[in-house]
Amino acid sequence: MAMALASATAAALFRSALSAPHGAGARVRPQRRQPFLAPLHAAKGPGSAPVVLEGKAKGKKKKGPSSGNLPAALDVEIREAQEYLDSDQQEPVPENFPFELIDEEGMSVVILRRDYKDEKVEVTVSMPNLEGGPEFGDEDGEGDGESAAKDDGEAEEDDESAGESSISLKVVVSKDSGPELEFTCTAFREEITIDDMLIVEKTDDDDGEEKFPYEGPEFTELPVNVQKGLFKYLEQRGVTLSATNYMHDYMVTKQAQEYIRWMTKLKDFVAQ
Repeated sequence: MAMALASATAAALFRSALSAPHGAGARVRPQRRQPFLAPLHAAKGPGSAPVVLEGKAKGKKKKGPSSGNLPAALDVEIREAQEYLDSDQQEPVPENFPFELIDEEGMSVVILRRDYKDEKVEVTVSMPNLEGGPEFGDEDGEGDGESAAKDDGEAEEDDESAGESSISLKVVVSKDSGPELEFTCTAFREEITIDDMLIVEKTDDDDGEEKFPYEGPEFTELPVNVQKGLFKYLEQRGVTLSATNYMHDYMVTKQAQEYIRWMTKLKDFVAQ
């Protein structure tokens, strides 16, 4: 399923509680994103340090006696991923979760749908971003002091980055007629950021001529009160921390399931 996302803007974070009042038409100054602020706020600025996105399954480079033996390596990957799934406890659906969840086997996204008054809300949830792909379990035969020290260091890095694990969302709000509102968001454990917002006109006209419609200002160039209003707008339609945290855990589990399916297909193909 292709997901046409608007290009992410170089958005800046703003604090939900402003220390000084702003007049009409006030603009947001780019700031470094700080942890544990209000659940919903604008995305981090270009000066912020890069975020390492991790999931519950942290990757490690595989080594050991099975290196170079493709069937054996695939068996190890499938077994360890299945062991991870067997030990994983899926979080219960939160109370007042308003969405119908559509999860198609073999797809890399999950769709959430709901009706809100005279609107239709659709949220496309992507897999957690695990650099290099998910890997499960420890090394075979690695027990020397150097490896143990390295693993301890990696474990500390895992703990530090765990709070920054996130999922990407595309939220589309539509009515029977007229344009749609399309939000590009990133959901962290402690906050949801809005990276971009577009008004998308519905049209069936295609005369082959390339058009360049005005897409409005960047989200963080909107007046502060407008930004806050759009955050509240999303919350009222079900895009809340409780919902996105549940979907984060759900997508980590789905990623492991799809990983097993993919590895099994590869194993069956090379075995023929």
